[in-house]
Amino acid sequence: MSNPIDENTAELEHVLEQIEHAAEQAAGWLGERDRLVVQAKTLGGSHRQIASRADLSHAPIGKLKAYWPPKPADDAQP
Repeated sequence: MSNPIDENTAELEHVLEQIEHAAEQAAGWLGERDRLVVQAKTLGGSHRQIASRADLSHAPIGKLKAYWPPKPADDAQP
């Protein structure tokens, strides 16, 4: 017979690993979305056109453009 506590612990660990993986993927996709938003704005897209597709309000689009591309960290090496 298996131990239900051990099974629960193992299942919880698996779910937590999945959450971590999903969070990493989400961060990557958000970065890609932000890059594409800036590119669309640079190509002349309106805030309204971009926001409706990127699920953003109009305000963050201007902020994204101001902060893109991200500045390298001071301690970053080439």
